[in-house]
Parts: sequence; C-alpha cells; structure tokens
Amino acid sequence: MIGAAGFMLAGPVQSASAKTVTVKSGDTVWQLATKYGVSMSQLEKSNHLKNGVIYAGQKLVLSSSKATTTNTTTTTTKTTTKKANAAAASVSSLSSTSTATASTYTVKSGDTLWKISKKYGVSLAQLKQWNGLKSDMIAVGQKLAVKKAAATSTAYSSATVTTTPKATKSATTTAKKATTKAATTSTTTKATTTKADAAATTSVASYAVSLVSKNIPYVWGGASLKGMDCSGLTQYVYAHTTGVSLPHNTVAQEKMVSKHSVGSAVPGDLLFWGASGATYHVGIYIGNNEYVNAPVPGENVQIATISKYFAPSFAGTVNG
Repeated sequence: MIGAAGFMLAGPVQSASAKTVTVKSGDTVWQLATKYGVSMSQLEKSNHLKNGVIYAGQKLVLSSSKATTTNTTTTTTKTTTKKANAAAASVSSLSSTSTATASTYTVKSGDTLWKISKKYGVSLAQLKQWNGLKSDMIAVGQKLAVKKAAATSTAYSSATVTTTPKATKSATTTAKKATTKAATTSTTTKATTTKADAAATTSVASYAVSLVSKNIPYVWGGASLKGMDCSGLTQYVYAHTTGVSLPHNTVAQEKMVSKHSVGSAVPGDLLFWGASGATYHVGIYIGNNEYVNAPVPGENVQIATISKYFAPSFAGTVNG
C-alpha cells in the first residue's frame, strides 16, 4: 500500500548522550547507582572501577540514553487523492511491539540478594519488587526473576503528500500522540523505579552492605566513616536508617533488643557473640547466613558468613 503511494520510510534513529556526576565525600557506588537509576555493574563497567572504590572529586560517567526519536523521510509523488488518503492511514497505524521474556535464577548456598543484584546489574529494590519480597530473606532452591518483562513500541509518523494536505495533517497528529504517550510512559516508569530504589536506602541491611564499599578501617571506639569498631558500626547504621540511638557498647546494646535464636534472625537484626550480659562482639545480619561487621584491627568493615568456627551466641531485634 505504501509503495502504491510512492512513499519511502527511513527506519528509526536513536541518539544517546552520556552524563557525568562528580563524587562527593561519603558517596558510594551503590548510593550513586540508586540515586541515578542505574545498576552498580553499569557504573563499574562504564568507569573501569575495581571493587567499587571511588574517591571525592572523581567524575563518573552515568550510562543514560535519551528518548528515541523517529525520523521519517518522505518522497512525494503525484497520485490520486483516494490513494494518498489510503496510504497515509496505513502508515499512521504502523507500530511494532516486542516483549522481553523474564529470566530466572535459582538461589544457591551462600547467595544473598545483594550478591544476586550485583551479578545481574539490577537494584535490590527491583529484585524485591519483581519477586514480591518484603525482606532480604531468600532460601536455597528459590527461583528469582532477575530480569523484568518489558514491552517497547515504535510508532512511525505518516508521510507528507502534497496533493492531500488533510490526510497529511491527520496522520502527523496521530504520530505526535503516539510519541507523546510513549515518552510519558517512559518517564512514569523511570520515576517509579527511582522511588522504589530510594525506599531501599531505609533498609538497615541494605545500608550496612553499602558501607562495605567505603573501605572503613577498624578503629577502637570509632563510630564514623573514618573508622569504627563493631558496636560503632551498628550504632552508625541504625542512626542513619531507623533513627534509633544505640549505645556504643555491646552489652548496653543487648538491653535495646528483643533476644532470640540466631536461626530465627531476619535481615537488620543484631548478632551477638558471647554470653548474655558479657558479649564482646556484634554485627548486623543481612540474610542467607551472612552479616556485616567491623571485625578486628587491620581489617575494614566487611561481609562475613556465619560458621561453626565463629558463630554468634544469639540474635536480637532492635526495639524501636
């Protein structure tokens, strides 16, 4: 039908631009990825980062692309009004839709949501949303969706015909409406994702994990990004997430929790080493048998796995 009217359409053309952001004191790769709606793996790959190490003043490239612009090249020929109107109507209705199939991943021993999100370049909030998770808890053998099914559409604007201005105007208006709708949908999706990512920053476990990439050294009596000990870490995390003010002492922190067994711990709970009333170490449980802690002098804040060689004595849920 298009050939009969003498039209030739050029395919859609995409243009992309790269944006940069300057790292500020206290920033982490995880925080920047969450703030700008990109994945940690994208940031690390785009900027050749190793182990998520960044520094204040560093300029990072954010992978982003502008909305697709569809250009149409028109070759005008003389034809009858009837043929032109039919061709214009046909071109204005052209669209293509493709759907990406969601991928799944089976949880293995030692996996955490944080590890899986980093492996597949998605955020913790996205993994939770796609799998209906209300916490960071996952189980061995559980199947998780790691790629969201998405539909994309491309609408083609209609060709211009000198002999039928009415048909041309109608077809052009239809194309503009389709383009505007696509742009609105894209903006809404991005806003929803950003909001969901921002909500993840309030999670005690997620925030504790984000500190691991800051290379914070163990400092006796410390409770800041310059250095912290085990109870200083838990005090800092809770102050910056829930607003709960924990004392800077493991035994004193025991009095701020509802104690229970390690086996019933949930992400965000505190893990204590030592007898009740005489504990000597504390960490933050992040799920799947792992925790974040400031271990010993000479080492940084890190993620560790519960083992029989260094197992916590009990767990505790912080009382709000």
